[in-house]
Amino acid sequence: MNEARDPVREELFDIFESSFDEILVTNASGIVIRVNATCRKNYEQIADGLIGKHVKDLEKMGIFYPSATLKVIESLQPIELFQTSNTGRYYHVRTKPVFHSDGSLKSVISYSRDLTEMMQLRKKIEEMEDELATYKKELKEPFEFDGLISKSEQMGKIMLLVRKIAKVNSTVLLLGETGVGKSKIVRSIHQLSERRDHPLHDINCAALPEQLIESELFGYEGGTFTGAFREGKKGLIELSNHGTLFLDEVGELPLAAQGKLLHVLQEKQIRPIGGRQPISLNLRIIAATNKDLKKMVDRGSFRRDLYYRLNVVPIQIPPLRERKEDIIPLTYHFLDYFNQLYETKVRFSPQVLHAFLDFEWKGNIRELENMVERLVVTGDEIVTWNDLPAELFQQELTEKGTTLPEIIEEVERKLIVQTYSQEKSTYKLAKILGISQSTAARKVRKYIGEIEE
Repeated sequence: MNEARDPVREELFDIFESSFDEILVTNASGIVIRVNATCRKNYEQIADGLIGKHVKDLEKMGIFYPSATLKVIESLQPIELFQTSNTGRYYHVRTKPVFHSDGSLKSVISYSRDLTEMMQLRKKIEEMEDELATYKKELKEPFEFDGLISKSEQMGKIMLLVRKIAKVNSTVLLLGETGVGKSKIVRSIHQLSERRDHPLHDINCAALPEQLIESELFGYEGGTFTGAFREGKKGLIELSNHGTLFLDEVGELPLAAQGKLLHVLQEKQIRPIGGRQPISLNLRIIAATNKDLKKMVDRGSFRRDLYYRLNVVPIQIPPLRERKEDIIPLTYHFLDYFNQLYETKVRFSPQVLHAFLDFEWKGNIRELENMVERLVVTGDEIVTWNDLPAELFQQELTEKGTTLPEIIEEVERKLIVQTYSQEKSTYKLAKILGISQSTAARKVRKYIGEIEE
């Protein structure tokens, strides 16, 4: 006749067996008398199991170290410690004694939680922060003035020139692609000059309709034309008197306005539209363009005499892709700015910085600034390679290959190199990418050349 089942006993056994933590029980002498399923799984490398083994022998074998059970047997007090195993795993162990009614030790129960993945993640974060610290240490101290940040030799020479020309009144022509920082150069010249306490006005010549450019620049007398203010209006040139006028996109000026601007530069006078008396001027004009004014002169779309009047001190500002040493300082500058603006603590992984260095930045500093802001507001606390938008890779891929097989191979190479650099394991690489381990090993040898595991 079968003995009746005890449901409470069965329930307790189920709880014991299904515990997330390892549970190991020894008798008062330290011999293992019971383990749960989690414990058996984690120590399955012991052929004949743990039952019947003494914890001192298990400690000598390196199955776990140090033995919390031995310390409890010695002290008869609960204890909490960290253990390591010969398989490279980390455990947080809580061990307590169980006593008979007479006060003698009955058994010792250990609860162990596997912290290996957490410790590995912590190690990765520490390695990442060490690498970022190395990045910052390797950076020479960048100079900064009025938001202009750089450590490149080209920009260093430009800033030396800026400091020289700020002391004089020569007309300056800034040349360079959109987004390279021409407006910041203008502010630097103005702030370093004796005109710093007077106005700095700027006008984008490409943003105004042609019929408004003359009135905006030169002003007009009251009643000159329909829709004009009765009392007239001062133009930006007159408003900039004793200060600085910045003409951005000067190549967009129509020929009629070019002639009047030439007169201003030659005579240091201005006559508003409809005005009878000229107004004497004491101002500095700085112009900028992303166009080739020499070619425009040859085509007849820009006055030759005005070109020579503007081109007294030309400054060619190189694009960001030609001064890559400025990318990281600028990235940190924008990252700090947007973290403060949005009250965030976003950080970039080294892989993100590598991607920034490889990118062409055809929109230059403005594009880099926009990208950093985008990642700060959309990313997690640590932005990784996987968080980067597709355009950071699409440009490079199409430049490295024009056929579909070439582009596919480049995508594969990036995935293999990036993933393996993080995991250092062909087994994990295979699991992440859904391929066999032999294929993963072959790809690593193809694109990296060596296997570190």
